[in-house]
Amino acid sequence: MPHLLQHTQLDKTSWDACIEASGQRQVYALSWYLDVVSPGWQAVVEEESGSYVAVMPLPVRHKYGIAYLQQPLFCQQLGIYTLHELTPEMAAEMLAVVRNNFSYSASYAFCTANTNVLQRTEPDAATTAFLFTHYLPLQESYEQLWKGYTRDRKYNLNKARREKTSITQGRDIEPLVRLFRQNIAHKIYGGVAAEAYPMLRRLYTAAVENGVGELLYTVSEDGGITAGGFFLYYGGHITYIFNAADSNGRRHNGRTLILDEVIRRNAGTQQVLDFESPMIESIAGFYQSFGSRPVPFYEWRYNRLPLPIRIIKQVRQQVLLRFLKR
Repeated sequence: MPHLLQHTQLDKTSWDACIEASGQRQVYALSWYLDVVSPGWQAVVEEESGSYVAVMPLPVRHKYGIAYLQQPLFCQQLGIYTLHELTPEMAAEMLAVVRNNFSYSASYAFCTANTNVLQRTEPDAATTAFLFTHYLPLQESYEQLWKGYTRDRKYNLNKARREKTSITQGRDIEPLVRLFRQNIAHKIYGGVAAEAYPMLRRLYTAAVENGVGELLYTVSEDGGITAGGFFLYYGGHITYIFNAADSNGRRHNGRTLILDEVIRRNAGTQQVLDFESPMIESIAGFYQSFGSRPVPFYEWRYNRLPLPIRIIKQVRQQVLLRFLKR
């Protein structure tokens, strides 16, 4: 039977072996990744003969003495990872353990590989919602993948190739952090969390140490870095985890050059480029222009806190929203 384990009770060697051998394996679920984005994470675990055979990582946070679930930064999906076929019955058992131990889920996103089973397990529209990312399978040749680009994307890519812009592999995350802080952060509704930049630095270091990270930059004719992209390679997926560009990089289609370079280099492999698309129409449209397709995944939210606490929380949220809209 599945049961809850505190962080200190987890066997991370057995954990990572389970993730690696699971049918849903993702970089987000590896223990070192979770240690960076959700320190103190807990998990629902099912064991056989002392080894983990099914796991569900839980990004636990605490506020006012209440433990709750909150999807971490730089971690679009989590969910259930299992060595056996994931059945609706198994999923229901795992979710029941979560509900029995946590009265509140601010947000919890399941991996795309869980979607079909969860449609038969968690039909309550009041607690679940569909989100979408964008996948581009890279099995075909680059020539065939190029044909899937939209006319505008081909035009912008050809235009970018005529510019005197080069692509280089990076070894330092700081230029990418700087590009984001100076050109993008102020556009984000509600601002950027204070812990985001230190977390990104730790994540880049850990990804390089574990052999799954790649950093690409575009460099202008005068040697300035104009755009950057941070990618993670694991489990047959190339995840576009973070990116930024300045005005020059946007004007000269720096991110288009970077994404096309990743597609060209990995064409003809069994990998999938995961754009990690947010639910923003303009950004999703940009990713679709490379021939990608939307892929659904579930987000799980529920609130079974005592009524007085729910009321206080709702009032605080309303006040915060009014403040942010000023």
